[in-house]
Amino acid sequence: MDGVLILAGLLALLMLLALWRSGRQLRRRRLLSGGLWGLHSLALLLAFFLLLMIYSNLQTYRRLTHEQPVADVYLRQLAPRRYQLSLALPGREKDDYYLLEGDQWQLDARVLKWKPWANLLGLDSHYRLERLSSRYASVDEARRRRPSVHDLSPPPRGLDVWRLQALLRERIRFVDTLFGQSVYMPMADGAHYRVSMGQSGLLVRAQNEAAREAAARLASN
Repeated sequence: MDGVLILAGLLALLMLLALWRSGRQLRRRRLLSGGLWGLHSLALLLAFFLLLMIYSNLQTYRRLTHEQPVADVYLRQLAPRRYQLSLALPGREKDDYYLLEGDQWQLDARVLKWKPWANLLGLDSHYRLERLSSRYASVDEARRRRPSVHDLSPPPRGLDVWRLQALLRERIRFVDTLFGQSVYMPMADGAHYRVSMGQSGLLVRAQNEAAREAAARLASN
C-alpha cells in the first residue's frame, strides 16, 4: 500500500511541474506549448484522482503477506439443525452473531493478487470476506430449502478494483488475478474452527474436539 501512496505523490509532483511549465509558457505568449503542458497537467490530475479512488477501495480489503487467521468460528446449537454462529474477526473487540439453519456453514471471500513487479512497490495480496451462509448435506434438500445467507462485505468505497478489472480485463497490468473462494465445514454444538488465508487462498482447521469429530464425519461421507 505504501507503493500506491508513493506513486500518487509522484503523480502529484509531476502535475505541479507540468502546471508550472504551462503557466510559464503562457506568460511568454506561447499559447500552443502552454496549452499542451496544460493538457499534460490535466491528464496527470485525472490519473492522480483515479489512483486515490483505487487506493480507497483497497482499504476495504485486508493486506495478506503470509498465512494468517481471518476469522474464528464458534457454534452453539439452538434447536435441531439451527445454530448460532459467532464470528470473531481480527482487530474487532466484539464478535458478530448469526443464525444459520442447515448442516454446514460456508464462508466466502474475494482475493486480489498483484503482478510480481507490483509486489516490489509494496502491493501484497489482499482479501475481503464477502458472505456467510448455511448448506445442506443432501443435494435434494438443498434444492427444496433456502440457505441462511448473511452479507459480510463492507459498504462500497472508492473505485471497485474487482469491477474495473472485469471491465478492462488485460488492460490493468498490475492485477495478476481476482478470484472468489469458499470454505465450508459441518455445524456442531460447541465446535470451534479457525479460518486462515494463505497466498493460495482460504484454509480452515478444527480447533477443538467437537469440531474435529464433525470434520471427521464430513470426511467419511
